[in-house]
Amino acid sequence: MSWSFLTRLLEEINNHSTFVGKVWLTVLIIFRIVLTAVGGESIYYDEQSKFVCNTQQPGCENVCYDAFAPLSHVRFWIFQIIMVATPSVMYLGFAMHRLARGPEGRQRGPGRMPMVRRGAGRDYEEAEEDNEEDPMIFEEIEVEKEKGGERGEKHDGRRQIRQDGLMKAYVLQLLCRSVLEVAFLFGQYMLYHLEVSPSYVCNRSPCPHTVDCFVSRPTEKTIFLLIMYAVSGLCLLLNLLELCHLGVGRIRDLLRQGSDSPRPPPGRPPWAALCQEGPQRASHLPLAEERTPQGPAGQREAGLQ
Repeated sequence: MSWSFLTRLLEEINNHSTFVGKVWLTVLIIFRIVLTAVGGESIYYDEQSKFVCNTQQPGCENVCYDAFAPLSHVRFWIFQIIMVATPSVMYLGFAMHRLARGPEGRQRGPGRMPMVRRGAGRDYEEAEEDNEEDPMIFEEIEVEKEKGGERGEKHDGRRQIRQDGLMKAYVLQLLCRSVLEVAFLFGQYMLYHLEVSPSYVCNRSPCPHTVDCFVSRPTEKTIFLLIMYAVSGLCLLLNLLELCHLGVGRIRDLLRQGSDSPRPPPGRPPWAALCQEGPQRASHLPLAEERTPQGPAGQREAGLQ
C-alpha cells in the first residue's frame, strides 16, 4: 500500500470531522484495535484449551464451553469494531465522492498529487546523492502548507463540513454509531455480564451428571473485560458530545447571523425607514403640473398655445 494513499486518507478524515471526531478516531485505533489485537489475543489464546471440567466424558467439555461462552470475547470485539467503524467509512466514501463531483474536485483533476509521479521515477539512492530527503514526503508537506496558507482561518472542521453540504450525512453516521454502541454494550452484558466467573456449573448432554468447569486466569480476563466496557462507554460518550457540539455550534451560528443583520438605530421605530422611502419614491414620479391633461380641456389648452 502506498504511503500517499494513507496520507490522503488521513487528510480527508481530518478535513471532514470535528475535533471530537478526531479524538474518537484516536480512541478507536489505539484503545480498540491495538488493545484487542495485542492484549486480547494474548489473554484469551487459551480460553478453550484451559477450560477444564471434572469429567472424562467425551464431548462434555466442548458442550460446556459452548454454554459458557457462546461467542468468543475476542471475536465479539472484532465484530464490534467492524460494525462501529462502518458508518464512518461509508460517510468518508460519500464525502470523497461528493467532493470529487463538485466544481472544486473537477478543477483539481489529476494534478492534485504531484509527489507520486516524482517519487515513482526517483529512488532513495538518487535522493541521497542530491542530499535531499524523500521527495514524495517533502513535496506533500509543501502542498499542504500552501493550502493551509490560502485558507487562513482556524476551525474545528464543523464549518468545513457545513460548507461542503455534508452535515446531514455526518449527523446520520453519528447517530448510527451511537445506536450500534448501545446495542453492542447491551449484547456484551447479556453474554458475559460484568465479570468472568472462575467456575461454571454445566448439566448439558452428553455430560452424565452436573459437572464443574474451571476457567483459566479469571481475574485477568475480568479486568480486561471491564476495560473494554470502559472503552465502549468512552466512545459512546464522545459520540454524544459530538452531537451536542454540533447542536451548540448551530445555535451559535444562528445567533451570530441574527446579530450581524442590520437593525434600525435606537430610538427610531422600524417603520421610519418606510416613511423615509415614501418621499423618495414620490420624487421620481412626474409632477402633476408637468402632465398634459387629456380630454376636451387638454385640447383647448393645446389650441390656445
